[in-house]
Amino acid sequence: MSSAALLDMIGARPAFQAARAPYLVLDTDLHIHAANAAYTAATFTTEADLTGVYVFDAFPDNPADPDADGTANLSASLEQVLRSGRRHHMGIQRYDVPDADRRGRFVRKVWSPLNVPLRDADGRLVGVLHHVEDITDLDGLLAGDTGDAAEVNATDHAGPAVLAENRHLRLALRTRGVIEQAKGILIGQRGCTPDEAFALLVELSQTTNTKLHVVAQTFVDDTLHRARNR
Repeated sequence: MSSAALLDMIGARPAFQAARAPYLVLDTDLHIHAANAAYTAATFTTEADLTGVYVFDAFPDNPADPDADGTANLSASLEQVLRSGRRHHMGIQRYDVPDADRRGRFVRKVWSPLNVPLRDADGRLVGVLHHVEDITDLDGLLAGDTGDAAEVNATDHAGPAVLAENRHLRLALRTRGVIEQAKGILIGQRGCTPDEAFALLVELSQTTNTKLHVVAQTFVDDTLHRARNR
């Protein structure tokens, strides 16, 4: 099976299209082979808008934002994945997207992106799975902005409390990303639904008395290790 056919097959799987988390399938030249419904909803696009398009033509930087670094940071992350063959979590990334009418206006968006290598049956790297979580609604909290600066500074403890909350939010986003990644692998391997994949991870977590995100990370790392050593 050719690399292109394999990537198209991944995008055609019902489990991929039905996943609640947004996913994009890219080839090694960074052209889009598939986008699931969650991804197109989050980016105001359709699959027809994206299929076959170079990812940075589909999603350029917002020209109205002189500090925009979305394309530069995503490009660096994708190149790192293709070079190293290892997943890369980008952290928190501001990356505005064109609005639905595609007439030059952009919508402010903040994401937590994770890029994961895709391999064929022989272990050869054939593309990248781009997974994002839309955290725009949380961005004010992550920046320490509660919408009322006077209230934040009302006591000596307000600043540290906000910072601690931000750390908890960032940790939650990182663990959520790896859990979604593990679910995606299980869906691909077993043909199960997202809820069934999550139930399997929870059962393993309870059986081994291990935190869920640790179980998910171990499962992902083991899957990638086995793929590299085929």
